[in-house]
Amino acid sequence: MKRLYGFTLVELMVTIAVAAVLLTLAVPGFRGIVHDNRATSLANELTTAINLARSEAIRRGRVVSVCTDDWEAGWRVEVGEDCDATGDDVIRRWDAPATNSVIDAGDGETAVRFEALGGLEGSDVIEITFQIHVENCTGDRARRLRVSPGGHVGVERVECP
Repeated sequence: MKRLYGFTLVELMVTIAVAAVLLTLAVPGFRGIVHDNRATSLANELTTAINLARSEAIRRGRVVSVCTDDWEAGWRVEVGEDCDATGDDVIRRWDAPATNSVIDAGDGETAVRFEALGGLEGSDVIEITFQIHVENCTGDRARRLRVSPGGHVGVERVECP
């Protein structure tokens, strides 16, 4: 009689049970990693836009702004301070981030403006702060982005709100 090779029903059920237990333990940790990476990526994109605006302001010797109507809907870098540029005055655009991302501008800022020497425009500006995180995040998976009066951008990991 010829021997058949394969799995028995019991072996298959045990394998599925072990896989289910492992997935139950791994998925919550993986979710946290995804939230952490989204916040980091979004903070990096906003930092890139701010650094581009600062370098363009210095290069052009004019005011350059990072503008938006709603940070969660995307933003753009443009020449000028009025945030109404069209055509060639728009240097670069960023599309809206993932749907569950949250960008909270500390004082409700809708623009970050740099003067020709690379500092923030306006003598009364102390610092511009953004809080970036994913909805329903937990732990220290949020990022705080700070733009100093001199134009330096710093990012730090903070607790979720």
